[in-house]
Amino acid sequence: MRSLSGLVAKVRLPFPFSHPNWPIDVPRPAPKSTLGANFDSAWGRRREVRAVRALITDYVTRPALRAVTSPEVTGLERIAHIKAPVIFAANHASHLDTPLLLASLPERFRHKTSIGAGADYFFDKRWKSYLWTFLLAAIPIERNRVSRKSSDLALAVLAEGWSLVLFPEGGRTPDGFNREFKGGVALLALQAGVPVIPVYIGGTFEVLGKGSDKLRPGPTAVNFGAPLMPEGREMRAFAKEIEGSVTQLGDEVHYDYWTALQRRSHGAETPAADDRRRTWIDYWQRPTVAGREEDRKKTWPRLPIINRPI
Repeated sequence: MRSLSGLVAKVRLPFPFSHPNWPIDVPRPAPKSTLGANFDSAWGRRREVRAVRALITDYVTRPALRAVTSPEVTGLERIAHIKAPVIFAANHASHLDTPLLLASLPERFRHKTSIGAGADYFFDKRWKSYLWTFLLAAIPIERNRVSRKSSDLALAVLAEGWSLVLFPEGGRTPDGFNREFKGGVALLALQAGVPVIPVYIGGTFEVLGKGSDKLRPGPTAVNFGAPLMPEGREMRAFAKEIEGSVTQLGDEVHYDYWTALQRRSHGAETPAADDRRRTWIDYWQRPTVAGREEDRKKTWPRLPIINRPI
């Protein structure tokens, strides 16, 4: 005798109390993905998640970075009067850039700043999506095409009073040379009406560059520039100004302030990474935070020696 539960399971209520039958000759659309640019990252900005993240950043991430990368943070006086929200636009050479920049921010920014992360890389799997949303308050940004969804999400984050960290190069440099900046950051700043803070991050390529499978402790630098206001600016010209400002900040780290001004006035730019074959002279002349590679060899572990701790 069939059980009552089995009979009940076979009873189908008529529409609209159940799903309608799908026509056989009509193809069924694929279910909408909840990963990539469609991942819901709003929970990463909730107060309770933010509190836990702050504890991890202040008592785990920052001490670890001090021990491994010995960061020297400069230029904070240039943003002392700036209030959130802002967009931090930085060069990108390593996965260390994001935590290093976050750890170097003043406290009023540090715990209310979201990271624009590649939707195709950081949000392609569910566990990665939840991990980076929790640890970095990351939001998915489509890097390979202009996306209204990504733009609207970034604007919504700024409207909530959160600042954003974006890497205008669209990815990590493969050889340590800065790549040409894309115009998305400039366009977003113009739409949101918020200032752009240029930031140069140096030394992370030597510590853990793209393609490297070994962590090499060494000195790094984070240099903050003066805010760039978007009002009345043309998008392409503004994008070039952001790129030039980051290059100048790098020259301040590798040379000095006066030399950086001279190089900027003479149109000197850090060579952009492209498909051409570089010579050994290009790599030899590329400045690093600690100078030539043979002068910066260290042994593990190394106690941090810095001018200004983060």
